[in-house]
Amino acid sequence: MKIPPALLATLKDRAHTDGNRLTLTGPRLDPRTYQQINEILEAVGGRWTSSEGAHLFPTDADTALAPVYATGSVVTLREKRQSAQYFPTPKPVVQRLIDLAKLTPGVRVLEPSAGSGAIAGAVTEAGATVDCIERDPGYAAVLADAGHQVHAADFLTVPAEAAYDRVVMNPPFTKGADMQHVEHALRFLKPDGLLVSVMSWTVTTESRATAKFRTLVEARGGTVEAVGKGAFRESGTDVPTVIVTIPATRPADAQPTTWPTRKTPPATESEFEDPAAIAAEIIASLKEATAQFEKVAAALERPAPPTPARPVDVVPLPQRTQDQLFFDFDGAA
Repeated sequence: MKIPPALLATLKDRAHTDGNRLTLTGPRLDPRTYQQINEILEAVGGRWTSSEGAHLFPTDADTALAPVYATGSVVTLREKRQSAQYFPTPKPVVQRLIDLAKLTPGVRVLEPSAGSGAIAGAVTEAGATVDCIERDPGYAAVLADAGHQVHAADFLTVPAEAAYDRVVMNPPFTKGADMQHVEHALRFLKPDGLLVSVMSWTVTTESRATAKFRTLVEARGGTVEAVGKGAFRESGTDVPTVIVTIPATRPADAQPTTWPTRKTPPATESEFEDPAAIAAEIIASLKEATAQFEKVAAALERPAPPTPARPVDVVPLPQRTQDQLFFDFDGAA
């Protein structure tokens, strides 16, 4: 959203920050202006908290607002959803993740790239405790509002600590990011821990880009199952996905990893085209070829322009001198 200059000036003038707190000073704003400013603050992580009488941020408020002031624009939570930059995990997929993770009360769970908390909420309902990591300050604030422990940061930059019994996640997919995120997430597991993640179908294909990851899954005794077609349609995408389960340590009874495959329907023979249509296509091609040949023939019939005579350089041979040596056929000088 491009912020109108007058609205941006009002925000700069009214906003008073103190650490992660922001209060709006001065006379009471009219409802429409307050709504617009509140949407900006929510986009960068600010959440109005009545008990504090302020907008609270998961990070330093000045740091969160710096890009807004610098660019005069912000991507609101509404715009993120509308532009399909964020695909919340549908309930049936979340439930399958919870089932595969085998959560029990007291289990400590990590959810990286937690979004707005679809998975985190289900983990809590299962009786486990969950720590969330989310780079978007707006979504980090949503998670905090829901009562989750959240660290606002890019997950790939967070130092690993092997402190979790489970990692349950739905990472970003773009350019193999899901493989990067899962590999990093495995470092957060205890030796007897388990990771369960939604991933792009791409990981099931054998290629140079997936070779290392596939070897890792197979070495750990991981399992891979296909998610039903159209499972994410309600979230705004039809991208095919799988759920990958990877133990921190290969179990003694681990079975060979089976990678799902998609059945390709047999090709159907195409019907013959209408002979009249085929003939018309041939005639059109012949006309085009004839026209090209006529252009070439006309060019050949035109007389070539005269070539100007070039002067010939004459280089005189050196005069014979008495000092020159001559050889006969007998090889004598």
